[in-house]
Amino acid sequence: MMRNDSSTSFRPGAFRTMLLAFAGAALLCAGSPALARTKAKPKPDAESASEKKDAKKSAGKPEQLGSYGDWGAYAAAGKDKTCYALGSPKERQPKAKMKDTQAFIFISTRPGEGVRNEVAINLGYATKDGGAATADVDDDKFELVTKGMNAWVKNPAKEKEFVEALRTGSKLSVKAASAKGATTVDSYSLKGLSDALARVAQECK
Repeated sequence: MMRNDSSTSFRPGAFRTMLLAFAGAALLCAGSPALARTKAKPKPDAESASEKKDAKKSAGKPEQLGSYGDWGAYAAAGKDKTCYALGSPKERQPKAKMKDTQAFIFISTRPGEGVRNEVAINLGYATKDGGAATADVDDDKFELVTKGMNAWVKNPAKEKEFVEALRTGSKLSVKAASAKGATTVDSYSLKGLSDALARVAQECK
C-alpha cells in the first residue's frame, strides 16, 4: 500500500499471508538473533484461496542478509522483491498465557510497489478487527489498529515518524488485546534495528 493515504486503512490479506510466510521462514534461520530463542510459530490468519495463491506467487524464499543486535535483515526474491527487518519480543506479558505464542515485528521495503519501511506487528493471537492498540517507544506513544493477528500504525501518515522513533529508540512496548479482551504487553529491544534497516535499504534500493 502506498504511503500517500493519511486515512485509517488495512493492508490487503495477501500481504498478511506473505508476511507470515516470510517470518515463518526466517524463524528457521539459525542466525536469526531474536527469533532463534523460541520454537513456537505464529498461526496464520484464515485467508481465501486466491489470496494465498497470490501471496505464494509474490513470495520467494527469504535469505538472511545479516544479524544486527536483536534484529535480522532479510530479502525475498519473487514477482516483487521484498527486503525487511525482523525482530521478536524480549518479554511477553502475561507470561503464563503467552509463553507458547510467537510474536514479531516486520518492517518491509518493496521497491516495486513504492513502499519503504512499512511496519506490520504480528501478535500471535486473534484480535478484534478495528481494535485499538498502542506502541510506546521510549515514552513516545503511537496509535495502532488491529485486524486478524496483526497490528498496524493507525494513521499511515504517522508511519515514517514511527519508524524514525524505532530507529533511534532503545525500547518498544506494544499493548494490545485479544478478540476475547485479554490485554497483552510485548517488550522489544531496538538494539541493532538501525543497522538492520540500513542493510534493508542497501539491498532494496
